[in-house]
Amino acid sequence: MDTKVIRQVSPRWGWWLWRTLVALGAVAALGIAAITGYGLLISATVTLPRGDEHPPLLIYSAPFMIAPGLHVTQAGLIDRLRQLGYRSVRASPRSAGEYAATADSIEIFLRAQPESRIPAQLVRLSLAGGTIRELRTIPDGQPLPWVFLEPAVMSGLRDGTKQVREWISLDQMPPLLIQMVLAIEDRRFFSHHGIDPLAIGRALWVNLLHGSVVQGGSTLTQQLAKTLYYSPQRTMSRKLKELVAAVVLELKYSKREILESYLNEIYLGQFGSVSIYGVGEAARRYFGKNLDELSVEEMATIVGLIKGPNSYSPARSLAQATERRNVVLRRLREQGIVSEEVWAKAFHRPVKIIPSRDIVGDAPHAVDCILREVEQALGDLPEGIKIFSTLDPWVQQTAEQVLREGLDQLEVTYPWLKEGGQLLEGAVVVLEAKTGRVRAMVGGRDYRKSQFNRAVQAFRSAGSLLKPFVYLAGFEAARAQGPAGLTPATLLNDEPVTLGSKDGKAGSWSPQNYDRRYRGAVTVRAALEQSLNIPAVLVAQRVGLARLVTVLGAFGIATPQPPNLSIALGSSSVSLLEVASAYGGLANGGMVVRPSVISRIDDANGEMVWSKAADRRQAASPQGTYLITSLLKGVLERGTGVGARSLGVSGAVAGKTGTTDGYRDAWFVGYTTDLVIGVWVGFDDERPIKLTGAQAALPVWSRLAARLIPPDQPDFPMPEGVVERRIDSHTGQLATAQCPEPITEVFIAGTEPTVYCEVHGEGLWEWVKRTWGWF
Repeated sequence: MDTKVIRQVSPRWGWWLWRTLVALGAVAALGIAAITGYGLLISATVTLPRGDEHPPLLIYSAPFMIAPGLHVTQAGLIDRLRQLGYRSVRASPRSAGEYAATADSIEIFLRAQPESRIPAQLVRLSLAGGTIRELRTIPDGQPLPWVFLEPAVMSGLRDGTKQVREWISLDQMPPLLIQMVLAIEDRRFFSHHGIDPLAIGRALWVNLLHGSVVQGGSTLTQQLAKTLYYSPQRTMSRKLKELVAAVVLELKYSKREILESYLNEIYLGQFGSVSIYGVGEAARRYFGKNLDELSVEEMATIVGLIKGPNSYSPARSLAQATERRNVVLRRLREQGIVSEEVWAKAFHRPVKIIPSRDIVGDAPHAVDCILREVEQALGDLPEGIKIFSTLDPWVQQTAEQVLREGLDQLEVTYPWLKEGGQLLEGAVVVLEAKTGRVRAMVGGRDYRKSQFNRAVQAFRSAGSLLKPFVYLAGFEAARAQGPAGLTPATLLNDEPVTLGSKDGKAGSWSPQNYDRRYRGAVTVRAALEQSLNIPAVLVAQRVGLARLVTVLGAFGIATPQPPNLSIALGSSSVSLLEVASAYGGLANGGMVVRPSVISRIDDANGEMVWSKAADRRQAASPQGTYLITSLLKGVLERGTGVGARSLGVSGAVAGKTGTTDGYRDAWFVGYTTDLVIGVWVGFDDERPIKLTGAQAALPVWSRLAARLIPPDQPDFPMPEGVVERRIDSHTGQLATAQCPEPITEVFIAGTEPTVYCEVHGEGLWEWVKRTWGWF
């Protein structure tokens, strides 16, 4: 029976076996054909990058001018030299990139600046009281009007990511570093053909033993193929494509070419907002060195990054970076690549990050703004171009530090700011009043957590920041009104008032001061110094909305304005850069210069393809803006900004606090004849911070201003057409000998008061002047 059954079944079993083998053979043939076809297809397109055939777009800072009159400490000159990687030496500098400083002089061997065709040169700065007295060349002693420190590389862009790197040939790389990479990542690199079956088998066995993926079997060639051509997503199809691409690369290129590309293209983590590719860039970013300057432990740290660039980055976790480095060092010792003595020294040294000094903090928010402006200017972002920004790296880093520390301090002083699950945010802008060049831009507290640029992209209620332009509109209109027009001495009523509805609808509106108090009759000066709301609304009503909107537009406040008197209290939204630029117009005698973060753009060959054209307009008279500046100087002497003086701000400075309805935004914008500094503090979701501009923004502004504004900052020059008169501070009329609190006030010629104080009475001298027409 059994034999008969077997005889009946066997032919059918053989037939199915034959069909199965044929099917499997067909599938295998199709698979091989598909793989071969894919290999042939990509062999025509897969290429290795060679050298700098695709150079990164580079962003440079502005050069820094050194000239007689510069205060060395106030300008941070030594910090700037260190930031650029200049080395301090005791004797006279002998090579470019060195400096020697004494109490009486500083000798600097300036580096060449090929972009500006400036050769390297040795100069001596003679000092007197910490200020540069004269500047001469060495050794011939020729006087120089100025010299420039070279621009620093701030950031770059390549393949759509922020990165800065230079191609390094294999011959220029330390042999020990190459040995380390091969020992850790691919010991059989020179004997396999893109795929290493032994490594794959070993990895499978180790992973099975551990029950998880603890070891990979990819060769360097596979890793390179994944880096260059495929996404990091782990799928079977991607792995097969990677294997085919690795074989194709091995057939097309030599081992040295593959290894050189690998060491220049491998991703090695993030430093700030910049992606790090290649061992050379990793050496500069993490340790501030060239490859040939790295120590054994530093090389091991970089090699350890390959397995997990972000997990083992020393910029993120020194503990994990140290642990991974030590794993690498142990394997090097086991394989005899380093001796026991070398291993012991390297193993016990701590991992230390020393960022490159010639690549400064990337100013990520500002870099984003620069790239947007380049796209607007050129239409795209061509590779290899060099963008020369207006940013000052020392000012930028100072602003970032001050904002970060200032927000931390606010959270300590006012604990409720840490409630609600959202970080308190802030922004800073520093620009030159006369040129509109942005010297620093900080768009937020931490770019890694939020790339939103609050200096440019955030539009928040301006609050009291717009009040100076309300009074400026009144001063400009007063030219045709004589003494009856608005002046700093004009009395205004600070008392309850009911006006038409704020939003233009039926009903009424009763504006109030932020402290709910009323002061009666006050001068324009007192009203602006104390940031009173009711007088500002009354002046806006007196001037007219049309004139006020025209003035705001002329100063670059381009956002739509509400068609009602709430405009006087800053109900419209503005960006920090926009309002800082408007205050720059006040500092510049009514001349408004459109702000810019770029000075020029060169192509890959060094030819200029774009430069910033001057965009300036006279928005108001020098006389009217001088009056406003005089009032805003009083804000820091007697008004809402008086706290700045106790925080170290000195010299002639004008400024204004800003607090919005509901205490959602805190502002302070202040300026000198040269510089405008603007600060905003608030929450992104616009919940109240419960602080005024004087409490939240002014401390941050003051600490930054104290670093940037010299103690002997010169006063604002009085233009022709402005006159001074002694007046009574309470009545606004000409002061007499009987007035207890006379002050000197400024007026546009023809609008000064002609009546002596009627409250305190006139003395004999006033009677003589009035009789003879002397004022």
